[in-house]
Amino acid sequence: MRAALALSVVLLALTLALNESRTLFSGAQPERRLADRALEIVVGAKGPMLPVARIGSGPERIGEAIRLGDRTLVGTGSQGLRAAFLAPDFALRAQGCFDVAHSPDDARALRASVEDSGAGTILVLASSGRLEADRPGASSDELERTLALLGARARPGQATPESWALLALRLERGWIPLAEGYSQDSGVALAFVLAPELESYADFRGDLALVRAGERGEVDLEAELEHATLRTSGIQRARPARVQGQPMTGIRLPPDGKAGGRGRLAWSGVPIGPESWLIAWLGLEDGSSADSDGVAVEVRVDGELVKLGLGRAEERRRVVQPGARWKVLPVDLGAFAGRRVELELDVDPLQSSAGDALLIGWPKLLHGYSRPPMQVWMEQR
Repeated sequence: MRAALALSVVLLALTLALNESRTLFSGAQPERRLADRALEIVVGAKGPMLPVARIGSGPERIGEAIRLGDRTLVGTGSQGLRAAFLAPDFALRAQGCFDVAHSPDDARALRASVEDSGAGTILVLASSGRLEADRPGASSDELERTLALLGARARPGQATPESWALLALRLERGWIPLAEGYSQDSGVALAFVLAPELESYADFRGDLALVRAGERGEVDLEAELEHATLRTSGIQRARPARVQGQPMTGIRLPPDGKAGGRGRLAWSGVPIGPESWLIAWLGLEDGSSADSDGVAVEVRVDGELVKLGLGRAEERRRVVQPGARWKVLPVDLGAFAGRRVELELDVDPLQSSAGDALLIGWPKLLHGYSRPPMQVWMEQR
């Protein structure tokens, strides 16, 4: 009887403890709430025709994006330095893109915004496209002054391509660089958890990460349309692109339409390594190709017509017929290793340009593949 009574008392005590756990352990609550108020910032920046960066050691990649907690600011296709200014309570106060390479007014406006920011301001900067001025002058001088104000260690704006990102905090004594990344052969990614007690960073100085490209990298050519140096009329993203009912994201590349002219798309200054490839899927768009007599696709590097396909299937042009399924196009670019080249895709409408809406599905520039990418991917499945 006594044992049963003692057990009942113990069970009652445990029940009360569980029911009152929020009160009994309230001393731990402020610390947890403090962590909830911290802001996680993830920044991605990428120069033209460079591979996107990984976030940490995981598989996730980030291109031109700024994540502020649960909010994401995506790229708009504008060229320059993307900026997000946050208030001390982490609210987004202003955002914009400053074309520091081509606009002295934008370069001055960025410096003025940095100078006029009050204590507690958090600034996120990320490169998009070209930062290097066409010629030395007011823009590059203004950018140098801005970098000095922020305490940046890298000096972006002196090379193309390049990637740069900076997270900085303004305190009473000036700007504190919290995290910085720079690369000339890869995108960069910064991840930082910012505590609400901003004064705790008074003696903090973040590291500069000099990022190198990984063993393998990929450049999404669909996302690089804004950086193309040659685009004939009518070229646009296709989301989705459908060939024989099969959808794929990609690029719509029609013939020029002027006197049956060719459709052309090119990028300049593209770095090529010994294990670089171009890969894409080709097809004529559903619903638009009924009157087409087909198109011929060619790839040129610095004006030189290159071989398409593999082994016995190698050819100088790939003919795409209406009614056919997606056709893979692998191009080995290793012969041009060590060069920065002009990479061009060319569409010949053949006898007629009617219905010749060529779709280039999932177009990628790949680096670090000693064997055909399709073989590698099949082995990894």
